[in-house]
Amino acid sequence: MNKIHLQKEAQHGTPQFRFQAFSQRDTCGQYFAPYHWHDEAEFLYVTEGSITLRTETGTKILSAGQVSFINPGTAHALFGNSVISHHYALVFGLELLSFAQYDVCQNRYLEPLFSGKLMFPPGDSFDPDTSAKIGQLIAQAEQLYQNTDPAVPAPLSIKIILLQILEILFSKQAFLSSGDNARWKSSEEYSLRPVFEYIKQHYQERITLEQLSSRLHMNKNYFCKFFKQKVGKTPFSYLNEYRINQAAALLLTTNAPITEIAMDTGFDNMSYFIRQFKHCKGCTPSAFRKMEHPGAVPIV
Repeated sequence: MNKIHLQKEAQHGTPQFRFQAFSQRDTCGQYFAPYHWHDEAEFLYVTEGSITLRTETGTKILSAGQVSFINPGTAHALFGNSVISHHYALVFGLELLSFAQYDVCQNRYLEPLFSGKLMFPPGDSFDPDTSAKIGQLIAQAEQLYQNTDPAVPAPLSIKIILLQILEILFSKQAFLSSGDNARWKSSEEYSLRPVFEYIKQHYQERITLEQLSSRLHMNKNYFCKFFKQKVGKTPFSYLNEYRINQAAALLLTTNAPITEIAMDTGFDNMSYFIRQFKHCKGCTPSAFRKMEHPGAVPIV
């Protein structure tokens, strides 16, 4: 089977420093970051409430105080799981950890990570003390990223922090061998990436179940069961959430009429659009636009 990959996100940071940090607060319980993937690793730390992390191998709820690690190339999505939540996210290229000189650190610890022989662990099963140490480092890195004082050597400090997190993971023998991650690799043959990519490219148009199931060469009934098992919701529930999330972003960033936004995001029936928006966001589109801090539009 020829695989069609979900289009990856643009590289984060700059070519000279591939690092980006986010502080994401949700105050209405409807946070939604659609499925995406990138070449960089991603570290998550939840400080308040809880969020749901979904990958193609499973779903887990991350509560306050927990951390999680997402390996490069892993398709993932985030969903709100509590009315109020907050989490930090660090996204960075692994080469940021590299040393110019090939030494024992590079050979013993970093090269296995770069080559894929070692994989980041899920992280959510760490003891509270370990999670707290890693979480504090993640928060510090995000704060340094936002610091604009030229006297602060933020890039150097951020690199040191990332290496400190690696030190903790190695000391806990937490890394997985690539063989331990075979479940994810074997799932690539029936990856949902072609479906997510199709939705991303065509959500403004009419999309049928036949079009989605054909991305994986499955019949409609089996595809629906497969999608629900992987994602935790039906294909059209996911499609509607994706469209509503795009509409929410347009409501906050443009002055376009709500009817125009509905049409531009794949809804040809205004009443249905408003019902779906209220279901996903807890309020009408016009009320959402007036909110000062809805916190429901993710940064990915």
